[in-house]
Amino acid sequence: MIDAPGPWASGPFTLVEGRSLIATEPVVTDGEDRTWLQTEDRSPTVRLRANPHYWDRVRGPRVREVEFRNDLDRPRALDLVCDTVGEVDLVTEVPHREAERVRRSRHARLVAVDAVRALAGAIDRGADGLPLDDVRARRALNLAVDRAALVRDLFGGQARPLAGLTPPTPLTALHRAPGRLRPYPHDPSRAARLWRESGGARRPLRLAAMAEWEAVAHAVAARWQTVLGLAVEVRVLRSSDEQREARRRQAAKEPRDWDVLLLEQGSQSVDVPPLELHRAFAGRSGEFRAGPVDPEFERLFDHLRSRRSQLRQVLAANRLDRYVTDQALALFLVAPRVLYAVNERVDFQPYATTFELADTSVRRGHWSLR
Repeated sequence: MIDAPGPWASGPFTLVEGRSLIATEPVVTDGEDRTWLQTEDRSPTVRLRANPHYWDRVRGPRVREVEFRNDLDRPRALDLVCDTVGEVDLVTEVPHREAERVRRSRHARLVAVDAVRALAGAIDRGADGLPLDDVRARRALNLAVDRAALVRDLFGGQARPLAGLTPPTPLTALHRAPGRLRPYPHDPSRAARLWRESGGARRPLRLAAMAEWEAVAHAVAARWQTVLGLAVEVRVLRSSDEQREARRRQAAKEPRDWDVLLLEQGSQSVDVPPLELHRAFAGRSGEFRAGPVDPEFERLFDHLRSRRSQLRQVLAANRLDRYVTDQALALFLVAPRVLYAVNERVDFQPYATTFELADTSVRRGHWSLR
């Protein structure tokens, strides 16, 4: 978020080379309501140096310098961290299909964290030719999905089934505890019955997904075809421009070319993570809400926003999550663990909400100390 080197940084590191920008674009959603879309602009190399004036000396920083290699694609970065020493020490956002490769590598180890992220589907409740305005149809879509199979077959066990939109993490434990929400079960017979009762489809359902979730999209489509007898057309958004345009059109509530959009959404809120996740998928200004504003959701959301004590926040968040789950305002899939490939001589401390390096250190024998 800094466009040039300078002495003004107050964090654990200062920028000494390159740039790292996050630009925000306001988009009108309904009337005066707005949401913001973000784009990132980073130079091929970004170099940070430890800030000797950082206020939390107990926390860090614990390394003198950090260099980000933005000029490497993920496959090449994984090659370097797994098979060499001295080129790359840490790769973020390792695909789940590559986890076993990192475990078997000579020089790297796999680090995983239960992050505040939800892999879910935005459902267009106003889609023509489909009964998605009927809660029975939305429940049918959820009941037809085998989340345990997704976790086992596509995530190698590095994910947990979603119950509502609040991921099951230590950070969100209190927000989930009072109601003990459980994921939609895999119940093909009930799913088929509810789908029939909702009237069924007059055309194929269009399922879109970001490229990294292509396998998940095809697995979900296969279950809907088998359980509901529903024809599904899968579209994968592969380029960054294509993904951004889909997000922009959706945020602006422009005509869309999908009925369900699979994507991963996170929250950087440590105090009340459900706020950000629920707003994005179901709120009036939510960038992924597809369908009319839900007055009861807005009432419960406003109630949560107005709570001050942690206990009342927890109770309000639980009521909101229970309503969103009961009304099936999204397709609830899994909470993927975030994976990192880390050099065996690096002590990296992952966070549930953000990527931080302040308390990361290197051990004796690291190549930089030789």
